[in-house]
Amino acid sequence: MKRFSWKNAPKPIIALAPMDGYTDSAFRRTCKSVNKNLVLFTEFTSADGLHHGAARLHNKLAYHKSEHPIIAQIFGKNAETFITAARYCESRGFDGIDINMGCPSKKVVKSEHGVALRNKPERAFKLVRAVAQATELPVSVKTRLGWDSADDLVEFARGIEKAGASLITVHGRTYAQGFGDRATFEPLYELKKAIGIPVLANGDIDSIADGAAKVKNLDGFMIGRASVGNPWAFADRQPAAFRDKVPLILKHAKFLIKLKGEKIALLEIRKHLVAYVKALPNASAYRSKLVAVASLSQICAILKKISNTKNYD
Repeated sequence: MKRFSWKNAPKPIIALAPMDGYTDSAFRRTCKSVNKNLVLFTEFTSADGLHHGAARLHNKLAYHKSEHPIIAQIFGKNAETFITAARYCESRGFDGIDINMGCPSKKVVKSEHGVALRNKPERAFKLVRAVAQATELPVSVKTRLGWDSADDLVEFARGIEKAGASLITVHGRTYAQGFGDRATFEPLYELKKAIGIPVLANGDIDSIADGAAKVKNLDGFMIGRASVGNPWAFADRQPAAFRDKVPLILKHAKFLIKLKGEKIALLEIRKHLVAYVKALPNASAYRSKLVAVASLSQICAILKKISNTKNYD
């Protein structure tokens, strides 16, 4: 199989953004069912945990062959553990390694991981260099505009490019903004003019059409939160009625059961089921039932009842 390359990937690159607790293999496969050209990223996974052999993290990186190209996203701050993690990911057959330098979680930032690395650029560059030298896989970085402004974005991106990164994804908010305010991409358009590696946009993109309108001179975009409960964000058009969505929702549930076993899957699918019906009129009437499903047949029955509701055509 031909080795994956960000430079040679079809443009615009359209990717499912990594979201911890959501973008497991079952959800990724569900989105890929809607758009076979998607580039997929795993949930972010601790390089330290992989280095120390945490079995649950190995399971977290499980994927199906249909997911290629599939990129493993890892986080941490220690070059030694990143090297171990990178080699492990390469041995598992991943198509690339993405280093998380954008997560704004207080717990992650307190540990000096994620977006905290924007305040320690030399450490960030060292991590990229270590991974790039330890593996033949393409290395990418996902980050934010900056800590409290985008003033250092070009300098930072040039540093990771020089260290060996072959792509950068930028969420259009600073750490200080969290998920408040609207994402802005003007700094990304300027960044693209200043570096030689592909640039992807992320943040507040809710559909293929929205991404196409915002991509401009960039190389592609990621869709994240807008895809939860709506993998059709990656389609050219939404299904006409809720009943047309049901087959994919059930496919998602079956993927999850096969991946994690019925007991765990039926607990984890609940948050997705609530998201799938969130936009429907009077969705609250079904929420209490969906958060307590105990079998696939029960899911089928509830979805069938919703489908037969006249207002949901």
